Amino acid sequence: MKATNLLFLILSLMFVPACSQTQNKNNKIVLNKTFRTSVGSMCAETNKPKPCAGYTVFLELSFKNDYVLVNEKNENQCGIVSQNKYKTNYKVIGNTVKVEKLTRYGEPLKIDQLLYANNSLTGKTIDQDQSGTEYVFEEIKTK
Repeated sequence: MKATNLLFLILSLMFVPACSQTQNKNNKIVLNKTFRTSVGSMCAETNKPKPCAGYTVFLELSFKNDYVLVNEKNENQCGIVSQNKYKTNYKVIGNTVKVEKLTRYGEPLKIDQLLYANNSLTGKTIDQDQSGTEYVFEEIKTK
């Protein structure tokens, strides 16, 4: 009985690295890359023109081995206004990338999957009236 348990344990431990290597192999298309797109903007009405009154909302996805770092970044001509960073899970199947959680203005951004092609990720939100918005995340070179 002990020999059977020991054999099962050894075989199980050998299987875990094989799964990790397969997942890493699939992740190669996005691994250690960062992608960015504009997902909206906020304007502020002022009595005199102020270039720093409004901002554009960008979503950056930085893919690591076990997670994707999502950065919802609000920027204007004067620089970064604010950032909201969080980690979430992702999965790559072929050229399809599924990110577990994406937000815009702190609310869920309903993109089921992103397709990888030509160094960019493309995804579409589906609204209740079946219309949607397409987002193209362009790869950016990180320092």
